[in-house]
Amino acid sequence: MPLLDLIMQVLNGSHGAAIFAGLRYAFLGCMLLCVGALLLVPRPGRKQLWLLVSGLWLAVLAVLAYQGAWQLAGFRRPEFVRFLRVHDARPDALHKQVRRGTIYDWRGTVLAETHTEDPTRRLYPFGPAACQVVGYFHPRYGASGMERAADAALSGYSFENMAELDRFGRNLFDRRGAVGGDVRLTLDAELQRKAYALLAGEKGAVVVLRPSDGAILCLVSAPGFDPCDPGSALQNAADSPLLNRAVQGLYPPGSTFKIVGAGMALERHLTPHYRCPGEGFQPEKGGHAIRDSEYYSGLREGRGWSGHGRIDLRYGFVHSSNVYFAQLGLALGAAAYQQAITACHIDERMVYYDGLVGSLASQAGQVPSLSEGNRRGLSQLAIGQGKLLVTPLHVAMWTAAVAAQGELWRPRLRADAPPERLGRVWSAATATELREMMRETVRSGTGRTANLAGVQVCGKTGTAEAAGGKDHAWFTCFAPRLHPELVVTVLVENGGYGSQAAAPVARALLQEAVDLGLLGEGTQGGAPGADERGQGQGSGFRKSSVTQNPAAILGSGRRKARFITTS
Repeated sequence: MPLLDLIMQVLNGSHGAAIFAGLRYAFLGCMLLCVGALLLVPRPGRKQLWLLVSGLWLAVLAVLAYQGAWQLAGFRRPEFVRFLRVHDARPDALHKQVRRGTIYDWRGTVLAETHTEDPTRRLYPFGPAACQVVGYFHPRYGASGMERAADAALSGYSFENMAELDRFGRNLFDRRGAVGGDVRLTLDAELQRKAYALLAGEKGAVVVLRPSDGAILCLVSAPGFDPCDPGSALQNAADSPLLNRAVQGLYPPGSTFKIVGAGMALERHLTPHYRCPGEGFQPEKGGHAIRDSEYYSGLREGRGWSGHGRIDLRYGFVHSSNVYFAQLGLALGAAAYQQAITACHIDERMVYYDGLVGSLASQAGQVPSLSEGNRRGLSQLAIGQGKLLVTPLHVAMWTAAVAAQGELWRPRLRADAPPERLGRVWSAATATELREMMRETVRSGTGRTANLAGVQVCGKTGTAEAAGGKDHAWFTCFAPRLHPELVVTVLVENGGYGSQAAAPVARALLQEAVDLGLLGEGTQGGAPGADERGQGQGSGFRKSSVTQNPAAILGSGRRKARFITTS
């Protein structure tokens, strides 16, 4: 135990009061002895003693002044405040008098607040549904999530602007009325609750963000825990509820990474036709073949699989052919993939909340060493397998780049933070082609289970191999097609096929967004694909001539859209 902690433990113990009293009496006794000596000592030595006593008093005043300045400045350091919370037992300590601020979603719904009768107790109305992103503030276990990152503002010791500086000054002089600042997030509490409910009983994550400015509307990790009792989560090592899977979990992206590969191919005008037989493709002689999922489905059902035949990029994307993209990956090469990974910021920790003294950031993706000679590694990378690992937030980001016509915006959780443009990933023309391919995937390809009446959803399924268990299920999408308003990315750990486990979650969440008015101005009525007849058929690349039907727009966005079932 550090010496300072040991000293504070003794002083705060049962004998602490007696020790403080003894020290005060000893100090006063020394001062009285000095004053008495100054009065009683003969005149020849009085001058020297006067200087000594004056020096002692000046030293005491200097120590008191330093202590005051140290405490005032210390409130700007999170470690200082945490130390005081643990060791300062005074009931009138400033950090105990401040009524902690409230955390709101963008609508003003309370996500975390202080109990009206017990200022040391925090309440979390959405419980496990928002526990990872909102976090907890606990006298024993400390703080996490937004409670930790925004602690300076919530506790009233942030000096980020004049209003907060003024609040800090008022708190110093009026401790009984001391209050912290409030924090408003971009989250939508109802969307957060719905996403968590849809993942009930599963391990996984959901990310919903606005592609036009990076605002995060939903950041869910399941399973969750009771933020009022984080200790119970510490004991649940099997489910790891304290792990925020949306931003800290690392997974192979599976076929969702084909969005990146297809974008690179379109940028380079590389749209070859490849033969995709049922027996698959061998990147190296004598090595294991890369096969399509239909091959393994046929094996389980006792039937053969003849393959897709000779197909082009669009068909390979819509039907998620591993055999096609393994060959495309070799044609693109390692340098192209490294360039795309950098442009998508996959290998970076992505800061999505940046406060004065705290921040929240994702894990950086793990990218394997790329070389042109490693044909097996490149083929695996092209289908989102091998050693490539990413967070659900990264998948949502490259999906958002398609929705935003090739531009990428930093994900942000702070409502008052200005949008930050990270750069351009693809040209607008490439983004348009990707959008049409993703729409066709939902309309007639592997993503049909995400079809939603009244909303033209553009998406991509993913099924990623997981060591020692069932495959991870992915689905990432945006809607509506022509004027995207939301990106939804869903991961279900060991969920199997993305089309079966993840896509229905995304569809239900988009339905909730329609009901909440988050989707409306750009959605279209009618059966999905009804206004797109003839688009995406065949293998050629054509610019879409589709226009919106004003009579089919969903008015205010409050109209309830119906689910449809597709085979």
